[in-house]
Amino acid sequence: MISARVRLFEKTDQEEAEQPSLLGQAGPVRFHHRHHLHQSPSETQANVLEASLEIQNTSAEVQSVEVSFSTSASPDPSTRHQYLYLPLNVAGFAHDKRFSSLGMSEFLGDCNVELDGQDFDCHYLEPMASFPNERQTRALLLVPVVDISAASSSWHVGLFSASDSPMRFRSTVGSDGQRAWTAGRVIELAPGQSITESCWLVLHQGDASKAWKAFHEFGHEEEFEPIDWTRQFKVHYYDFLSSAEGENGVRGNGYDADSKHFAEFHVGMATQHGYYPHLGDFIRPDRATWNAMPGSKQGPASMSTEIMRRRIKDTRDAGAKAAIYMHLTLIDDASELFPRFAEGRRVGTDGKPMRFPWTGPDVEGQCWWMSIAYKPWRDHLLQQARWMMEILEPDAICVDETFAGIGYDEAADRYGPLSSYAIEFFRDLRALVRSFGNDKAVFTSDCSRSAFCLWGDGDVGDHAYGTSLGNPLYSQAPVRYLAALGDKAWRPCAWHFRHMWEPQMKLARQVGAGVGVSNGWIEYDGLHALPETERARMIRDIESILD
Repeated sequence: MISARVRLFEKTDQEEAEQPSLLGQAGPVRFHHRHHLHQSPSETQANVLEASLEIQNTSAEVQSVEVSFSTSASPDPSTRHQYLYLPLNVAGFAHDKRFSSLGMSEFLGDCNVELDGQDFDCHYLEPMASFPNERQTRALLLVPVVDISAASSSWHVGLFSASDSPMRFRSTVGSDGQRAWTAGRVIELAPGQSITESCWLVLHQGDASKAWKAFHEFGHEEEFEPIDWTRQFKVHYYDFLSSAEGENGVRGNGYDADSKHFAEFHVGMATQHGYYPHLGDFIRPDRATWNAMPGSKQGPASMSTEIMRRRIKDTRDAGAKAAIYMHLTLIDDASELFPRFAEGRRVGTDGKPMRFPWTGPDVEGQCWWMSIAYKPWRDHLLQQARWMMEILEPDAICVDETFAGIGYDEAADRYGPLSSYAIEFFRDLRALVRSFGNDKAVFTSDCSRSAFCLWGDGDVGDHAYGTSLGNPLYSQAPVRYLAALGDKAWRPCAWHFRHMWEPQMKLARQVGAGVGVSNGWIEYDGLHALPETERARMIRDIESILD
């Protein structure tokens, strides 16, 4: 059974303000509690209990309400001792300082958690997004799912909530020694507004992936039909406007040298990256030619829409799909667009705009972290995407470093969590790209650090580093990022593709993912200049994972 409660919330030093309430009413807020029993597609009998609250603000004022769902369901009710398997953000074991505002230094890294007498909290999305008085967490979840087991039982209890809502999951031990779980958050209701909130409990015998599958079936609404080709290819080529002459050559012609080898390496999608004059200013209809890579030691590269369109054609002629790169929040202040968007820079706890620590060859000035909460910036990115689709006609857009959609903006007029704006952006971006054809895709990135792939068609982030793919916890079974991906494709880019080839292949075989090959950053031989022995081994390995 799942009980539910609604009460008015006051933002004071005490997190909760108790108020007496009548059944079905808390002050001016009315609510109605329902239960519904579902059956997972993989089960032979009903095993998912949905608890829903229909909530209405009957007043003429905004009301802050705390909504919570509680259960004492346990694999073994006779003990408070429980084991959890949590789909944790890898920022914990990677010590990713980009999540410092959410408590990164205390993040758990191991998905296995053992509970005995202690209470426990974990959060999906920013803690402040669930409760205004909370800023940090020890367990940052990729998806809102907690899977509970006990040594004495083969049954698991999974508790999950909706994908587009932040949530805090709290476990406490009562005076009777029993452990209970509560999923809750604070919501602001506009005058007259009505909403429905839900929480689900799933019983299963298996590992945590069973609870993840139930979450994708009931807790997440997939807005578009899947695209077959996004799941069919296994090799993703990423070009950072490389040079055919290697690390010390003038950039710009590496893609052409490598594309001749796409077929033999079974490349299924190739992404053009680094082609723009400045980060944040990717393409314009009135700009036919430009200089890219302004920070390259060998000098800039000459680029044009004609070159980009020809490379898209060459890619398709080689049997692969063509994608174009975009960054979610980066802007180079050397761009002539910078003054237009400077006020939308994300603000840190020191009250100053946040610098973004990237100084690659595609940077001329200083990079800044734009706030996805700043609507003019979201509109700008959508316009950039529209021009990409209109001018270049690619098969996909790949959005880099989407983890930047989680965190806080301290600007007074945007104060608070970013994730709701990022979800809105990805929904809008996917709808825009799909308007150009039902087979046009949006790929997000970094699905081990954020779950925005829920609103995309797959994920292409880079993980080919010792701090992520090289850490045994990264491939810990069941692999955490599959909780977010579901059955969508994981086709990483990989700048360190040669050095990390064995871990790439190991994970690809373990979970059916793909592998990344690349040119132009960290490694500079691309495909065309690989030693013959290495080339032959890689092709054999790739062919071993093809359907």
